[in-house]
Amino acid sequence: MKIEKILSGISYKNPYNQPIDHIDILGITDDSREVQDGYMFIAVNGEKIDGHQYIDEAIQNGASVIVGERPTPLEKTVYLSVEQSKSVLGILAKNFYDTADKKQQIIGITGTNGKTTTSYMVKETLEAQGFQCGIVGTIQNIVNGQAFKTINTTPNPIKLHQLLHQSEDDVMIIEVSSHALKQDRVKGVDFDVAVFTNLEKEHLDYHSTMEDYFETKYQLFKQLKKNGLAIVSRDNSWGEIVYRRLKNQSYQLKTISTEVEASILLDTRQSTIQFANEKAMSFELKMPGEHNRLNATMTLLVGEYFGLDREKSMNVLRNFSSLPGRFESIHFPGNIRVVIDYAHTTKGIIYCLKAARECDAKRVIHVFGFRGDRDESKRADMLINSAMYSDQYILTLDDLNEQPEEEMVQTLHSYHAKYGHSQGKIIPDRTLAIKEAVEAADEGDIILVTGKGHELYNQAFQLGTNSDRETAEKLKQTVKDMSI
Repeated sequence: MKIEKILSGISYKNPYNQPIDHIDILGITDDSREVQDGYMFIAVNGEKIDGHQYIDEAIQNGASVIVGERPTPLEKTVYLSVEQSKSVLGILAKNFYDTADKKQQIIGITGTNGKTTTSYMVKETLEAQGFQCGIVGTIQNIVNGQAFKTINTTPNPIKLHQLLHQSEDDVMIIEVSSHALKQDRVKGVDFDVAVFTNLEKEHLDYHSTMEDYFETKYQLFKQLKKNGLAIVSRDNSWGEIVYRRLKNQSYQLKTISTEVEASILLDTRQSTIQFANEKAMSFELKMPGEHNRLNATMTLLVGEYFGLDREKSMNVLRNFSSLPGRFESIHFPGNIRVVIDYAHTTKGIIYCLKAARECDAKRVIHVFGFRGDRDESKRADMLINSAMYSDQYILTLDDLNEQPEEEMVQTLHSYHAKYGHSQGKIIPDRTLAIKEAVEAADEGDIILVTGKGHELYNQAFQLGTNSDRETAEKLKQTVKDMSI
């Protein structure tokens, strides 16, 4: 591709007046290890690594053009300077992969909780009525019906635009994290639909304040097409701010609420929904929990945008089953159930504990921990609410993230002493904590294990398993063997 097309819309300087009109670019990357002959290498000053340190390696691997922030005279390689490499990366990728001209529609879903479940609910409702959908998200990426492992919720902009370029799907659904917005990973993507699920205390180790966290999330709506649809939950105070900002703008705006006027009013106690100026309808779901009813209600509004048959969509959602690590159940002999969920915020934990009660749990035993070197501001609330809504809790280790284990165990004891109660205990080994909960459970009890969900463990534990699900399955087999 001619370099002029790739540079379209980019403010850059050619500090050494090198001729560039003749250059064809065969690929672009910000990773010097991926550079091949004829590539453009973008040196990005990132969170931990400064790509300018790898310019020489990129040139050795065949780069014909370097884009960077600090002018560097090069003998045979063209150097173009920009104010901030990170901010132009998405536009360069958009131009190279020509994603602006694709006819597919793009849905962006952001919020602290509910992104993944809502994404898959949207996918199932659309596919039930003839649309082929791809997903870029936390559990996996799905493009053209094929699933791929993912590292981040939202990949870097070059990978994202490459996925959009490869996709022949009618619709692409993108989970948009605050990190992705802050780091310009979705730069150059124009959204047809933008969904705001909620916002609560999270990632304050990365965002200095809740206001910064919110403003970062709000960036998604600045990338919404002029005739696009914004869907917002008004029950969350931050969602109310989004609603007020958008209601007098050119976007289509749809809302959900359990309390105030909205496009769909949801009664979580009666499990009914009411579209504006219509009668209330029953909306019982197979998946328990108020949060899942909220996710499903937003999904219906997405369906309205695509012209889906409402009753067919409602039937799909009524029968929607759990995802890996999202209120995922493993049934043990003796009517004991282990439920695994990714919930790692206060509200997420409350939703899950209440959902367990909806399942007629005789008792709820909650196993969870805190992530090392991560947002400490939510820890007290997490424990306070676990103690309030569970019958017993077991504090254990989550990801250490290079924090010393002894230090984190001491933290668990400190929080337990200050915010816990006599029905709680501490078992640092996560697998042994789950084992203790299983052994303590009686008929009709639910053991709720939160924090990791579908993710693999980042450290070794005594039972030798690699995930909460694998731990539960191993314990289940042990129980079966003992009963033989």
